[in-house]
Amino acid sequence: MAWIVLVLSVIAVVYEYPRLRRAKQFKELWLFMILLAVGVLLSVAEELHLPIPDPLNWLTAIYKPMSRIVLSALN
Repeated sequence: MAWIVLVLSVIAVVYEYPRLRRAKQFKELWLFMILLAVGVLLSVAEELHLPIPDPLNWLTAIYKPMSRIVLSALN
């Protein structure tokens, strides 16, 4: 299944890269490549049963210190 994701992503790059480059849409090209790479990496990691961090854990790590500061200021 990981090979299918890789093949489809290569097809997407072959199709989109020349169009975006010809149109000189370099910001869109960078965004396309970054988002495609993130998607492919997450798909392959999921297929290989690698642990993928949960976005909720990231939010908790960010907001927990903030909530402590706010709660200590309110007390």
